[in-house]
Amino acid sequence: MPNTLATSFYTGPDAPTGEACEAQLRQGFRRLRFAPALEAQYQRLVVAEAQRPVLIITLSALIIWGGFAIFDVVRLDLYATWPPAPDIMVLLGARWLVLALLLACLLPRLSRPELLETKAFTVYLLLCLAVALTAVIYKANGIPSADTAQIVVVMAAFLPIGLRFYRALAASIAMVAFTTIAGITVLPPDLWQAQMMLLAVMIMAVPVAAVGAYLREYAHRRQFLLGAILLHQAQFDPLTDLANRRLFQRHAAAAIAHAGRTDEPLVLAVIDIDHFKAFNDRFGHTAGDEALRQVADVIGDTARRPMDMAARLGGEEFAVLLYGTGLEHARSILETMRNNIGRIALPTGANLSVSIGATALGGLETLDQIYDRADNLLYVSKNDGRDRITLG
Repeated sequence: MPNTLATSFYTGPDAPTGEACEAQLRQGFRRLRFAPALEAQYQRLVVAEAQRPVLIITLSALIIWGGFAIFDVVRLDLYATWPPAPDIMVLLGARWLVLALLLACLLPRLSRPELLETKAFTVYLLLCLAVALTAVIYKANGIPSADTAQIVVVMAAFLPIGLRFYRALAASIAMVAFTTIAGITVLPPDLWQAQMMLLAVMIMAVPVAAVGAYLREYAHRRQFLLGAILLHQAQFDPLTDLANRRLFQRHAAAAIAHAGRTDEPLVLAVIDIDHFKAFNDRFGHTAGDEALRQVADVIGDTARRPMDMAARLGGEEFAVLLYGTGLEHARSILETMRNNIGRIALPTGANLSVSIGATALGGLETLDQIYDRADNLLYVSKNDGRDRITLG
């Protein structure tokens, strides 16, 4: 089951459609890439999910890196040797530059979600460069250096720090390159053999970490698609692809409550296809399903604004919520819809009509109250001869 954060992405206005996700599953995504629109939706989810882990990792790195910066003063005996040699100055500059960047990452201006990947990639590359320089300068000055830290940094690119797989792979390879260049540039020839052994281990660590990261992202992408499909199936009618009763009730209740507080106009219309049982009995359920789909297409076209919603409540009964619309404007919209339904050209040659009951929100009402009123108006339309709209 998708988590709460993912669910908000699956149900928001820019939520991925079940149809698009099913098509992507059939097509596959071995290169860890979706179709453009779906990829953009997935990346927004990834960035949102990475916010907290990135903050924790940044704070941890800041504490650890700050501790090393303070430790340099003691380990390099800077009190007694100031000013230090040029290579030590380079080490200190790199150390404090990364420290400043980590602090900058916590600034609100740089904490915007759209900057997450660029920020993570930039800081990671500079961290790689600083770690590589620190290690070789320590070795060149006869100070014991923990090679394990460099291996950890290579693999850290694949942690959930906001980098897509291929950027993480490029970043880890950059760490190996920095270590190679720094070793050749700074270390004397007698230390090259030990450095080559370290590089061999780092090179082997990259594919090991990359395989795990690839499988993790692949599984995450698949979960994203399946989650969207499952939620779509739970909230939309499989025949017409309109909202089902459950989703409509949740959305309508929220819209009605908001409209009641803000004095926004709102109209609820309940729609029923006339003589639909007789249509099914005469032409069969296959023809009936096609009729429902075509009617649903017309009804769905009336609810295109963000707060509007069209739904199939069950059988041949539909509902439309028109937010920010008064009753007279709603009459025009619903009359157009009714006429368009009457012009549907079915393979059977039969004509369809609908009866409609519509009512406006009156103050602080509940969904049950306004729905009951619209439903009663629907029966007035039916009793008055069908194929008409009754407002109230």
